[in-house]
Amino acid sequence: MEFLEVVRKIAVDNQFIAGIILFGSAARGEEEEKSDLDLIVLWENLNVDPGKRHAHIYSVISKYFPYNKPTVLEMEYSGFLNIKKATPLVVNIIWDGVVLYDRHGKLKDFMSNARDQLVAKGLVRRKAGKYYYWELPKPGAKVELEA
Repeated sequence: MEFLEVVRKIAVDNQFIAGIILFGSAARGEEEEKSDLDLIVLWENLNVDPGKRHAHIYSVISKYFPYNKPTVLEMEYSGFLNIKKATPLVVNIIWDGVVLYDRHGKLKDFMSNARDQLVAKGLVRRKAGKYYYWELPKPGAKVELEA
């Protein structure tokens, strides 16, 4: 089964999944043989104890990738769309992310708008070797996203 078919099957089999975004080296086209698969799973209506939610989502996703255990992050779909103060990791996901599945069709527009805001606010992404970092317009500056 091809990768996108697997992603569609994951979403069909697990109705709580509202979005799946690929990020990291695979999203940038820089993956190597030993690279892991980085995914953020956006969920809604997931009735699992919050303390067990990540383990539940990881076990669901990892069974579809038995030979390449993914790195799985999770977040509520509406929470992702309403991020105001994004961590550097979330900024990287927004910048590099490739939407693989989106039940509501909102993620691509949100991420495109957020990327435009990052540029407009003066953030610059730099590469040092195989690593990336963000240069802020002023050291220590806070950057907030707008709806």
